Amino acid sequence: MKIRFSTAIRLLLILLTAGCQPNVKLPRGVTPAMATWMYGQYAIPAEYTRSAKAEKFGALPGGPPWTTAAARALKPGVKVPVVLYLHGCTGIKQQARRYRALLLSEGYAVFMPDSFQRPGRWACGEEGPLAYRVSLRLQELAYAYRQIRALPWVDQKRIVLMGFSEGGNTVDHWNKPGFAAHIIIGSACTLVGGRPAAAPGTPLLAIVGARDDYRPGLSCTIERTVGGSRSVVIPNAPHKVAQYRQARDAIKAFLRACCR
Repeated sequence: MKIRFSTAIRLLLILLTAGCQPNVKLPRGVTPAMATWMYGQYAIPAEYTRSAKAEKFGALPGGPPWTTAAARALKPGVKVPVVLYLHGCTGIKQQARRYRALLLSEGYAVFMPDSFQRPGRWACGEEGPLAYRVSLRLQELAYAYRQIRALPWVDQKRIVLMGFSEGGNTVDHWNKPGFAAHIIIGSACTLVGGRPAAAPGTPLLAIVGARDDYRPGLSCTIERTVGGSRSVVIPNAPHKVAQYRQARDAIKAFLRACCR
């Protein structure tokens, strides 16, 4: 596929300024929340694709939606479980990629909207306090959820919400039903009184490092037990825990308990 010169330049600028994109300009009719969904990163496990290989998707500005290519790549009649993953305040970086590999290995498609496709977004708080940034991320979450619900090839009973750091703070605010489970990483639920706001009956997993730079040893309080719900503090671990076996094992065990 040929990419116009202007499109190529825009893509280069996105790569060079990932994590701080105050000058993003959206196409006419595209809202900031829509852009985070349209230009995110998406992956589907091998067992659901015609190629029998894990497939990754994204949309070029001005091009067709990524969902068009995804639908063509799928085996007929499949219903794909999905994890909607909300990245941290530096964007879709190493932690996100590690979680994506783990989730794909567990048979889940991974949908990663990109909050830095929103005009005016800077890395880690330059545009406002955490509560303000979470309010933006909640808009993005709500839009993504509506789009997922409209995809006929998604297993609508197995849509899991997961977030890390700023994304985790967003997940712990989400109080509407519909997701099969919530996974909160690197958040102590400090903006919601220490406990996730999840709808009653929603299974919850919270993970934090004991040496987290922002909230050392403090995890969200999980009082429910449904679907393997629990809170995990990983000894000697920092804010980023994707590389720790305890975190990976906790996520795998939780998905098998909550969502099979």
